[in-house]
Formats: sequence, structure tokens, C-alpha cells
Amino acid sequence: MSTEIRTAGGLRLEVAGRELTGGLRPATARGGWSYLLGLPALALLVLLVVPMAWTLVWALWGLGNFGDVLTDPDALRAAGHSVLWVGIGVVLLAAGYVIAVLSRLVSGLWRFLLYLMVLPFGVSAMVSGAAFRMIFDPNPERGTVTALFGEATWLGPGLIWWVLGIAFAWSWLGFVVVLFRAGLDANNGLGYRVGRLRLLRVGPVASVVVLTVLVAAIRVFDLVLIASPDSISADVDVVGLLWWRMTTGSTETGAPAALAVLLFAAVASLSLFGTRGIRRAPVPDPVPLAEPASERTRWWSWVIGLLIGLVWTLPLVVLVATALHDPAAAGASGWWRLDGLGLGSFAAVADTWLWPALAASVSIAVPATLLVVACAVPAAYLLTWRLPSRVSGVLTVLLGVLAVAPVQMYAGPLSEVFAGSRVSLALVHAAAGLPFATLVLRAAFAAAPRVGSDARPALDAMWRRGRYRPALVAVTVLEFVLVWNDFIVSFLIGGPADSPLALLLWGEARQFATSAGTVAAGAVVSALVPVAILLATWRTVVAGLTGGMAR
Repeated sequence: MSTEIRTAGGLRLEVAGRELTGGLRPATARGGWSYLLGLPALALLVLLVVPMAWTLVWALWGLGNFGDVLTDPDALRAAGHSVLWVGIGVVLLAAGYVIAVLSRLVSGLWRFLLYLMVLPFGVSAMVSGAAFRMIFDPNPERGTVTALFGEATWLGPGLIWWVLGIAFAWSWLGFVVVLFRAGLDANNGLGYRVGRLRLLRVGPVASVVVLTVLVAAIRVFDLVLIASPDSISADVDVVGLLWWRMTTGSTETGAPAALAVLLFAAVASLSLFGTRGIRRAPVPDPVPLAEPASERTRWWSWVIGLLIGLVWTLPLVVLVATALHDPAAAGASGWWRLDGLGLGSFAAVADTWLWPALAASVSIAVPATLLVVACAVPAAYLLTWRLPSRVSGVLTVLLGVLAVAPVQMYAGPLSEVFAGSRVSLALVHAAAGLPFATLVLRAAFAAAPRVGSDARPALDAMWRRGRYRPALVAVTVLEFVLVWNDFIVSFLIGGPADSPLALLLWGEARQFATSAGTVAAGAVVSALVPVAILLATWRTVVAGLTGGMAR
């Protein structure tokens, strides 16, 4: 493409142009004062990096720590289970991609299913595990599936993996489908050619989805802890849970630290490999969009969609119906029975631990969220517009590694320093959430269209223009939901005096057979706040995570 320019003196200039690749590079800061923008984030990340370095020192202090772990049968079995979880994550990603592709055939149905599918993403793994333990309870008087299909030992060796896999899929499949669908819509029919097979292209959002799900799979903790009975813990033990058992059963620090380092190395490798895979993605070739479905197909699709909706909401129905029974009736019979209906379970938890737990969750989640936003915005601005490109690239990779760091990597040293106060828990949550929030905002800054010749806008001008607000909403909502639903940070670092909702819910669930009603009541209350926030903001959250692909 060329442009001819004629000057007043008759001189003709021909300017050849080509499409820019790679975007605009951030300019080097002209004044050293701009580096001060990163000081709040740096100070917060110290809270994460220092205990991680201390864990590494513990692991390396004795040369035999890694050898002991790598030759321990329990550790090897737990590592094999963690690898199995990665396989479950891969299957989930494939299923989510297929569903996202098929959803493009029925746009009206997609609008209906969208909000149903994101509901489980708003509940904690603790709530999800409690719901599926109730559904697959081996007692036919209480377990829904057992009552329908016979007295199979679903919570026993072998079949427990099906329960855990289904519960994990229920929590994450909506997240996968919605973001994949946003990527498909943004690419508008572009695809990859794999032999004779053509696959619709998801685009850069694939990196967010793949890494998030695989890291969640390999770091799974609370879902396994609550959904599986103690009698079969060895059959489903994963690396994170084995670390906890090692630290609670002994005062030794070397072997648990070595196990944490190995887990961290695994998730960090996933992060680096995923980013590298996206950079090396093949060049897409045009793929025609699928033909619109016929009216007959659409009619049948609505029937199938309604059935899917009923199945998808079943865990929440079980929780609500169980919670609407008195504690004695909920523990003795199934949620479908009418005897024992009442608000006794809600009253029981309200009279004991519900209100202090809610206050604790609010006092931790709100400050942590505000602190993350306050630190991530200037840090992302600095990475995008002020630092040299090489420095920014290195720091971005480091943030990606820190974003997937397992809690076990820093829980040991922090649990010895902090007394489990709400302030300390909020600080730890903010430090853990800051890397991901900074990366999301940096992507939004870099992807947003430029206005005029200013390739490096002022920080306040960016927010007045408003084009970065979806990313800010996404960061705020996700951080609040994750902290609200947290169990592992409070469980491994916090103390019983200031325990948030999920931790006290687990304490109630330890006597599952007799406390089904109170567990369900607590789970329903704990899920109300994050689910309501997600339903109100989900479309904006998706737009923020995908750089505006879905609105």
C-alpha cells in the first residue's frame, strides 16, 4: 500500500506503508520519578517473594530433602494424582471448546445458558465439594444419585474420582465456555488447519483459559479435602494436601519445603510453556462460519438447553432444598422429602458462627481487593508505558510465574510470623492477587486503541476516557470473589480466632452425616454474595479479561 503526496513546489513523494506488528513499544521513561509508581506493588510483592525464598532455603538446607521426597511412596502417589488432575483439566478444556463452538449455532439459547453456566464459578470449591458430597452420599435415604441408581459406593475408592472430576467440571466449565465463546466471536470464523481438519480459532484468550484451568487443577486442595471421606484420603491425595499432612504431623521443615518447591516448579513450567505456546501459534487461515441452524434444529436445541440447565442447577437446588430442612430432618432423609421443612438449619448457623464468619470475610475481602486495585493500576501503567520493552518483558514473565505460585510455597514461613489476624490475611491475599491483576490491566492498556498521536497517555486521562474500565471491573470482581471464597490461605496461614466463612464451613462439614442441614445453610449464605456480584457484572468481566472481545 502506498500514498502519493504532492508538495507546493511540484515535488512528488510516494510513501510505502505496511501493517505494524507487535503493537507500539513502551517508551523509556524521561523522568526517574515515574518509577515511583511501582513502589506500592513492589512493597506488597515483598510479602510474597521473601517467604518463597525462605521456603527455598529450607528445601536446600539439607541436600537429602529432594531425594527423600522423590523416593517417598506417598509423595510419588500424590504426584501421580496431581498429574491425573492435569489430565482432568485437559479434558475439561476440550469439552469447553466443543461446547463453545456448538453454542454459536444457537445464539438465543446461548443467552439463556450464559448466566446458568457462570453460577458455579461464583461459589467456592468448598461449597461445590459439599454439594456433590450430598448428591453422591452412599446412603440412599440422603444421596440423590444413590437413590436413583442403586447403592453404588460413589465416595469410595475408584468412583470418588468421578465425583471429584464432575465437581471440578461443574465449577470451571462455565468459565471455559464463556471465554472461549468470546474468543470465537472476536475472531469471526478464522481457524487453524490441522491436516484436513479445521478448528475455529479462539485467539489470545486461550492462554488465559488454559493456564487458569490447568493451574487450578494441579493446585486443587479444598475440593478434595471436603468431598472425599477421610477413610479414602490416601486414594485421592494430591501434592498440596500431602504438604499439609506433612506439616501438621511433624516439625520438620526440609521435606515439606522441598515438596512445595517441586509443586511450584511444576506450575511455573505450565505458565512459561503456555505463554511460549501462544507466541508460537500457527498462522490462521480463513474458515467459513457454520451455517445457521434450521428452525427445527433450534427447537430441539432449546429442549436440550433446558435439560442442560436443569442438570447444571441441580447442585444448587440440592443445597437450597437441604438448607430448607431442619438439621435433624436434613441429616436423616433426602432433600426431596417434605417432612422437616423449615428454617431451622439457617437459625442454627445464625445462632453460632454465621454472622462472625460473614464479618470476617467482609473485613478481609474488601481491604484486599482495594489494595490490589490501588497497587496494580500504577504498576500496570508503568509496565506498559514507562519501562523499556526488555525490562517490561522480563517483569511480565516474573509476574506470570508469581501469579500461579501455590500457597504452600509461602505458607510455611508466613504461618510462623503472622498470628492469623484479619489484617495479615488481607495483606497475603492482596500480595497473591496482585500479579494476576497487574497482568490483566497491562494487557488492557496495551490492547486499547490509541487516540491521536499520544502513544503514552497520562494515567488520569486513561480512566477519564473509560476504555480500560472493563479490565478494572474484572480485576476488582475476581479478586473479591476469590478472597471471599478462599479456604486454603486462611486454612494454612490464618488462625481460628479470625476465620472467614469458608474455613468455618469446613469445620461444620467435618461431621457431614449429622450436619448436612447446617452445612447447606452456611453454603447457601456464603454463595449469595459472590454469585450476585458475578451475575451483575459478568459481561463486563468477560470483556475485561478478553480485551473487549465480548460486551
